[in-house]
Amino acid sequence: MQPVAAPPKVPLASEADGRTDTTRLTLAPGEGAEVKFKASKGARVVFKWSVEGGHVNYDTHADAPGISYHGYGKGQASTGEQGDLVAAFDGSHGWFWRNRSGAPVTIMLRTEGAYSEIKRVV
Repeated sequence: MQPVAAPPKVPLASEADGRTDTTRLTLAPGEGAEVKFKASKGARVVFKWSVEGGHVNYDTHADAPGISYHGYGKGQASTGEQGDLVAAFDGSHGWFWRNRSGAPVTIMLRTEGAYSEIKRVV
């Protein structure tokens, strides 16, 4: 009896299209910034961001043609967050931060998953 060959492995979307990025932002007191990535519905992106020098308010959200706003979560006086973001639809997904500290802050964002690009939009 000859051994049966296993079928070829079909990569998951996160394996085929996966990427890892680190984005660093410095915000003056009162300044805001937004970073978004483009992803398809169901794409999973693991993220972790931290704040050095103070704290920020944040809004994790998404948009696409015909969808002006979809909220994933908000917070105040945060020094960092981490988790998984699963794209609710094809579009742009990401974070808006506002420095509510009395001094400049630096935000370090690390993302890993199935997305096509990531950039600062504001």
